[in-house]
Amino acid sequence: MRIVAVAIAVALAACGVATTEPEVHQEAANGCPASTSTTWTPQSGVALTIEAATVGADCAQANAAIILRGAGGGTVWTETYPAAQVMTLAGADSVEDMQRRLGEWISPGGAMADSTGDLPEWTAGEDAPMSGEFPFYPEEGLDRAGYAALRARDAPLFCYVQGMESLACLAWENGDLAKVGLQTFPG
Repeated sequence: MRIVAVAIAVALAACGVATTEPEVHQEAANGCPASTSTTWTPQSGVALTIEAATVGADCAQANAAIILRGAGGGTVWTETYPAAQVMTLAGADSVEDMQRRLGEWISPGGAMADSTGDLPEWTAGEDAPMSGEFPFYPEEGLDRAGYAALRARDAPLFCYVQGMESLACLAWENGDLAKVGLQTFPG
């Protein structure tokens, strides 16, 4: 391809047309090469690997990916976010700091929901399920009846911070991982 571009430039120059050689863009070096992984066991006999990694000119401008892999190593879920827009990752000032934050991101602790039965109830007449004063936004296409059935099945649930004031929640059912929705929280 480069030979063709040079040949066209030479031909145009011979005709008296001013040209410049096309710019060659090189990828910028990764100034925030942080990564980590952990294992999530949603049910007996099943173990998924959760990986997180950042790429960017520096940690303040990095993008962060979360990847869940099945037993064979195949990807079952992946999302990428600007690290500066994820509460857990925002403000990292070094690779070491980002490394620590990535570990917290994929290993959330505390009183998080660990099954769909822990999701807030969606009472009749409400637009969305509520957890105190904070709504849970079910994924598009998940109506109140489907949501209630999902809660009743008590499927394993993995939630992670996906913004400045929300968690993305994924349910593991029948060997498949699917996004259930977003839980908002005060930022």
